[in-house]
Amino acid sequence: MCVILANILTLTKNNYISTQRLIADTEKIEQLREQFKLINKDNINWTETYIDDSTSNKWLYYHVDSYLQGGGYPVFGLLPLPDTKELISLSLFSESDDEVFAACRTLVDNEQSRKIDFRADLINALENIVNSQRQEKVIKLTGLDSALNRRDILDKTFEQINADAEYFINIAGRADKIKQRTNAQQ
Repeated sequence: MCVILANILTLTKNNYISTQRLIADTEKIEQLREQFKLINKDNINWTETYIDDSTSNKWLYYHVDSYLQGGGYPVFGLLPLPDTKELISLSLFSESDDEVFAACRTLVDNEQSRKIDFRADLINALENIVNSQRQEKVIKLTGLDSALNRRDILDKTFEQINADAEYFINIAGRADKIKQRTNAQQ
């Protein structure tokens, strides 16, 4: 089974046990930020790194959707942060709603800021799970059903731009089919 599915236990001073790699619950985040020791503050990237002295685990405090008024949504992520495959796995199989949210929105942020594509892998994985509620939630949180071309168009040929547009149209169509199947089952 994927490494990401293995539970990572963190015991805090309040006996709160987390099996999460990503936390988006603001109350949990604030509780952990108070308990852990701040070891680095990056004012340029708006991140903070903390260490849990009881486990030596390092955590990164960052924001997703930072373009939103108020700076977006805070996330607390166990370092090293999950890669794209791990984020997809968390979005599909995590039992924690706030972790699903954090994984989905981190995928979208990574696509926008670091140009890391996830859509083809995610739609393939979504088509292979049977949890229709999870399918619908992940599609909504990632905007997978939007045909909007999110790739740069500068310095590209007309054919390259069309190929990019077709890529997003295809994935959005597949996401819509999943949603239609889900609605038909309800």
